[in-house]
Amino acid sequence: MNKLDEFDIKILSALQDNARISTQELAERVGLSATPCARRVKRMEDDGLIDRYVTLLNPERLGIGLNVFVNVRLNTQSAKAFEAFEQAIRKLPQVVGCYLLAGNYDYLVQIRVADVEAFRSFIRDRLVTIEGIGETQSNVVLEETKRTTALPLVS
Repeated sequence: MNKLDEFDIKILSALQDNARISTQELAERVGLSATPCARRVKRMEDDGLIDRYVTLLNPERLGIGLNVFVNVRLNTQSAKAFEAFEQAIRKLPQVVGCYLLAGNYDYLVQIRVADVEAFRSFIRDRLVTIEGIGETQSNVVLEETKRTTALPLVS
């Protein structure tokens, strides 16, 4: 792990809040001049601390407001079954997150679709057709209490 100082943490926090901030504004916000601030950002990019810059979209405004988490259990626990499932799941644009788990299920899959009908169709026509799935359990999100992409940063 890279050792972060107070300025690095301030820079990363500001960039998590707004990645489009100008170097000058970022420098002012963290208490540095622009050149050392830009050098720090470049170093953190080169070191892989800053993975990429993205734009977060509003799913409701895009008509994909239904958020569902599906627990998936595979029929077998073989490397081949895991790889086949992961390859298939990567091809589905409705899947916005997929996590290998320890516990009662093998995967937690996050799905974004328009509505319950679209979810039903997705489950029936896409998800359960993936070879090797033994069981699914769906959890429909009724309300988001908290959603962030910001990681907790401590010095």
